[in-house]
Amino acid sequence: MVEHRKLKKGSLNEFIIRPNPSLAWKTIKKIYVVLSIVILFVAGLLTYINAYLALPFYGLEFGLLSYALYKTCYQSTFVQILRFSNRKIEIENIQGKKKNIMEFNRDWSKFRLIKGYFNQPTHIAIRSHGKDTQIAYFISEEERLVLYKKIQCL
Repeated sequence: MVEHRKLKKGSLNEFIIRPNPSLAWKTIKKIYVVLSIVILFVAGLLTYINAYLALPFYGLEFGLLSYALYKTCYQSTFVQILRFSNRKIEIENIQGKKKNIMEFNRDWSKFRLIKGYFNQPTHIAIRSHGKDTQIAYFISEEERLVLYKKIQCL
């Protein structure tokens, strides 16, 4: 998902790029509660019929379910913000509480659309001083092409 904002301060443009989440947080919580109830119900039935050897496996299943749903939620918190001013380009990567900010001189930087081979997708890279930095690698191919066209118009 790409959101374009033109800020009032001078000619500052901002692109906010987020991955398309597979599930919403509320849906993940509902799935977790329903599956937890089912797991605990089956574990209770097995305890009732004295099948204690299966209980550790249900605990393991419960833990793996928790980890998988947490990982899904954590990956959907990734945000990449591209800011274009008259003199510089700023790329801010936010993953949870971690922030990573890279700055490039606008006059010395160039955006390139690198075509993939066979079934590989294209990707957008900013090249400055001989180093390529890949951006927007987590969005769909159509959104990436639209973003590249918007960047080229700036």
